Amino acid sequence: MKRSVANPQLSVGVFLGLALLVGNNVIGCGDSSSDTPETGVATNNPGGSGSSNTSSNGGGSSTSATPNTEGNPNNIALDPNRDQSAPVNLVASGAVQCGGQGNYCIAPNLTCCASAGGMGMAATFSCAANAAGCPAGTAQTTSCSSQASCGSGQVCCRTGGGMGMGGGAQTTSCAASCAMGSVQVCLTDAECGAGNQCNGNGTCGPVACTATSCTGGQLCCRGGGGGGGGGAQPLCVAPGGDGLCPNNQRQVCATDADCPTGNTCAPLFGGGGGGGGGNANLVCTPPPCTTTSCATGQVCCVGGQVGNNPTCATANNGACPNNARLLCTTDADCAAAAGTLCSPAPNGGMGPLSCRVPPPPVTDAGADAGG
Repeated sequence: MKRSVANPQLSVGVFLGLALLVGNNVIGCGDSSSDTPETGVATNNPGGSGSSNTSSNGGGSSTSATPNTEGNPNNIALDPNRDQSAPVNLVASGAVQCGGQGNYCIAPNLTCCASAGGMGMAATFSCAANAAGCPAGTAQTTSCSSQASCGSGQVCCRTGGGMGMGGGAQTTSCAASCAMGSVQVCLTDAECGAGNQCNGNGTCGPVACTATSCTGGQLCCRGGGGGGGGGAQPLCVAPGGDGLCPNNQRQVCATDADCPTGNTCAPLFGGGGGGGGGNANLVCTPPPCTTTSCATGQVCCVGGQVGNNPTCATANNGACPNNARLLCTTDADCAAAAGTLCSPAPNGGMGPLSCRVPPPPVTDAGADAGG
């Protein structure tokens, strides 16, 4: 009888133990049907199994997908009212992506420290409280991903990385405003301030003007760009002394009435490509010039920032500015562009004759070898 009583007691104990274990696992994983706010659980280093909400909270380095579980994990509180079917975006909560595989640094160790790698060695990543806390050999520090990573009244600024931003490795940090030569990193238009927007590349920039949006006598002008790229965003600028867009920029238009007399409102480069949206691709286009039709101090140019429509532009030492080419009918028209000849577009391309550097002469390899 004693033995038969002991068995039910043991069974009840095992059952209760298993129930507690299962209950703890469900709470730790975060049941999506629960009313409790979801969180991203942090490990000590940028590690994890490649999930989209892995985060880290400590120093050290990691190059593998195995998390280092030293220390106490931190949690990122998520909006309990968010759409439960939408993917979790830790960056929107201020986290900083660190390395690949969906790894992030979170406060208080928000700065991602990255080594340069190279010479057959993979880059390593770790998290620190700030750039000064990064280990020796760190080549790049990322302390913010948007304004959400920064304190009140601060924005996230990026420097370096080439492309006119100082060169070298990119660095992001929080500041009251971004210094000259840096750009503001963003997620939303609201953090960019009045008159600016968060562009597709994740940085703040001016809102593109339109044919009718500029005030105070300014014109909506854009650079010609090159290769059909469309140039930078159109901006409101004061006209030059001739009443036109300065520096050979093109005036944005919606109809011919927006343009100077004799100009037509036509697609940039004669086509519809080139970014900017809306009517930003339509520009005031003068009639094609000839080798003798431009005013004193101007030359008739094609290509470069003036596009393929022959256009009068201010001469640069007698030649065309901004990589454009002189229009020509004979080699004599190319005297101002030393080393060029009046030539058609290469490889059977379309367009008028222009002053181009001639290709090297074709030689007979067999004759050179004595054959």
